[in-house]
Amino acid sequence: MTLSEGEVVSYGDIAADAGWPRHARLVARILAEGVPGCAWWRVVTATGRLVPGAETRQSELLVAEGVTVAHSRVVDAPYGRFRRQQP
Repeated sequence: MTLSEGEVVSYGDIAADAGWPRHARLVARILAEGVPGCAWWRVVTATGRLVPGAETRQSELLVAEGVTVAHSRVVDAPYGRFRRQQP
């Protein structure tokens, strides 16, 4: 799964896309170990919570891509799971 600038998805979204539904924790563990070339900051929990311990850096990277973050959670994103629908 390639994530575009401003796209935010959950760990579960990636697990399901990879054919491993219900393995969100495994995705989180793999991303925590560091995957070269992976845009880890574009992946959050299903509720939008940022990575514990990396909230400041992740928030900075997301905001730079046009994502709205409040209280360590993604509130709105240009693309992906957290995109608010336009009225």
